[in-house]
Amino acid sequence: MAKDYTIHIEPVVRPLLDPTERLLAVSPLIKDPGTTEDTSLSDELKNLLDPTILIGLGSHPGQLLQRATFGRAVVGAEGSGGHQLFEAVDRVLAPNLVVTDARLLVVELETVERPGRSFTERWFGPVEQVARLVHPVSRDAVVGAVPAPAGVLRRGRFLVVFTDSSACALVGGPPELGRKAAAAIGMPQPPAVAPGEEQA
Repeated sequence: MAKDYTIHIEPVVRPLLDPTERLLAVSPLIKDPGTTEDTSLSDELKNLLDPTILIGLGSHPGQLLQRATFGRAVVGAEGSGGHQLFEAVDRVLAPNLVVTDARLLVVELETVERPGRSFTERWFGPVEQVARLVHPVSRDAVVGAVPAPAGVLRRGRFLVVFTDSSACALVGGPPELGRKAAAAIGMPQPPAVAPGEEQA
């Protein structure tokens, strides 16, 4: 199915790619439900003990349960590569990850009607898919991807690791497509050591 999906989507995403860019994999994404920031146990307990929460005026109990259940979705500072990728996936309804030999692209697939058709053809006729670029990431900014399945619902989960020491958890719609996307990005490699340099 993974190869069929990439072949099916290639004509849709091809206008976003450079002529020399080679498409490796495409995967629909689901937002990872993990937390995006650190949680404070004392703040969480204060929120739970606040009596105004009983009448709906207090702050909602924070992210402690979410963190305990799903872990972290993003690791790294605000504005890092991991945060930018997570925010790009979060702000669209139907994100897809396009992996090429030069870039990672978050695109949104939309259906549009073909212009110049009659009323009945617009209602019952075929539509076209169009890809809209949401966020590009250069392959130079990416160290690699590590499969990180978590539970039954997130079997297609993988972590994209960036050169700025940040990471973002992505979940491939069908797990097989998530695994194919992670494999196309590649495993993180240790930095190359120049001859004559000693490792500390």
